[in-house]
Amino acid sequence: WWPAVLVSSVAWGWHRPSVGRLGRPLRSTTGTSLEEAIASRYSCKTFDPAKPVALEDLATIFRQTQRSPTSFNIQPWKAVVVTSTDAKAKLTAAMAQGNQPKVESAPVSVVFAADLDPAQLLTDATPDFIKAALPIFLGQCSTPEAWAFKQTSFAAMTFMLSCSAAGIQTCPMEGFDSIAAVCDAVGLDQDRYSVPVVISCGYALGDRPAKLSPRRDFADQISLDDAATPFPA
Repeated sequence: WWPAVLVSSVAWGWHRPSVGRLGRPLRSTTGTSLEEAIASRYSCKTFDPAKPVALEDLATIFRQTQRSPTSFNIQPWKAVVVTSTDAKAKLTAAMAQGNQPKVESAPVSVVFAADLDPAQLLTDATPDFIKAALPIFLGQCSTPEAWAFKQTSFAAMTFMLSCSAAGIQTCPMEGFDSIAAVCDAVGLDQDRYSVPVVISCGYALGDRPAKLSPRRDFADQISLDDAATPFPA
């Protein structure tokens, strides 16, 4: 029955209500290609605290982020956007010591939270085959948290690329005092949510690195048809 479920999921076209337009165009994205957005993204360590990110720009970026894929379009994630002085202080205290200056200097930090109980997102309108398949998909991962982290990572990467296209730099961080401390800092229910990543963002203070950070050898990392056959570079 399983292939039939997968075919049905495409044919059914189940989805959540459309988020509508993706927001007003960001002026700095004009003419920016995907290649440019990827190449210009780097983990920015120091942000200009005097240069805020407009909330309307963030709204557009998050509308684009909402288009990221998830299993059966369940969208088991949420984002808490931290901008105020008090909220930043709470989040900073919840971060590992080496990451605290990044949150302090950034005008915005985003806590991406993974929903550990995605069944709560299903509704009466959700097709029965999705309700039946969700526990199977969860069971294919080591834990429900692993499944939810995987889904949330799509949104986090979409967010970073959208920021990059807008000329906004980001710094993804997984170093916390504890996940519980991050949840407490932003008011997340720890029984419902866990946190795979916090992303600080803003405009860089100083020049970007002169060189791209190194990557592994292409042939060693990318294979063709089986793991032992390098992909032709």
